[in-house]
Amino acid sequence: MISRDNVISGYRLILGREPESDAAIDYHCQHESLFEFRKVLLESEEFSQLYPRVSRQKTDVPFPEWNDIGGSRLVFMHSPKTGGTTLHHLLLGRYKEEVVCPERFNGLKNHAAGVLAKYRFFSGHYDLVSCQLIPGEKQIVTFLREPVSRLVSLYNFLKAHRPDVVERNNWELAKLASNLSADEFFSHPSVRTHPYIDNGMTRALVASLPIEVWPVIDASTPLSDVSGAGKQALEQLSALTAFGLLERYEESVSLIFDSLGFDRPESIENKMVLSDLIAGAGNYRTVEVAKESPELRSIVEELVPADLELYSGAMELFEQRLHQA
Repeated sequence: MISRDNVISGYRLILGREPESDAAIDYHCQHESLFEFRKVLLESEEFSQLYPRVSRQKTDVPFPEWNDIGGSRLVFMHSPKTGGTTLHHLLLGRYKEEVVCPERFNGLKNHAAGVLAKYRFFSGHYDLVSCQLIPGEKQIVTFLREPVSRLVSLYNFLKAHRPDVVERNNWELAKLASNLSADEFFSHPSVRTHPYIDNGMTRALVASLPIEVWPVIDASTPLSDVSGAGKQALEQLSALTAFGLLERYEESVSLIFDSLGFDRPESIENKMVLSDLIAGAGNYRTVEVAKESPELRSIVEELVPADLELYSGAMELFEQRLHQA
């Protein structure tokens, strides 16, 4: 058997948190050795999600069958705070659970091709480069939002997370949002060089998003300059199966479902609305919501010149496709 102090120290060092209960401590005290206890934590699903690059490698990757390779996949590139969770749920209902890829962050590269081949619906914070790792024919869709509004919404969303949730997940971006005003947040060096903030919608289309879990800050990877890539991003956007604009949500859903050959949904239930999240019991708290002001807009616009160009072109393209429908 091992001691309670051993169990508590193991949780802190390996999982980065306190044990969830005294019962959990008592359970792990039954391990015959520290080696056995450490092995259990390192092979846990929680550790695998926290550290996918160093977690236990799976050796039971199936060899893909012809039926796995054939057929079309639907891929939803979900840029944070563009109304994507609502679309995710609208599309999710069309697929059986076993053919839905569980990867919701930008970690497709961590999955073997033989595993990805069995899925038919992919939805996550992917970049377009990662989407090309998915085997077979693909229909790719995405949503955009006015760039400044997107980032102000992202700030409020991060700020509203409970401190214990932020600490447990080590979401440094949320820590900054909690401690800084909106002006201070978007002036912070770590924010201004974050790949999901610095022209994040453009970057997802023309470059790579080097961070898998977007609320994390990782300064180890240099950020490429995409400030002049708005036109290139628009070309990539136009080549996708379909796209939508948050500001034209119902029309966007109709265009996307028509492009996919799906029946239009009878109703649209908005998901992940901040006021609803705060009102409900869960991972969120009541905060003072930042409002867009001329001063704040001026600061944020410096971070999204390419996104502004992309969005302007996307609005024109959207109108064209709407009239053609």
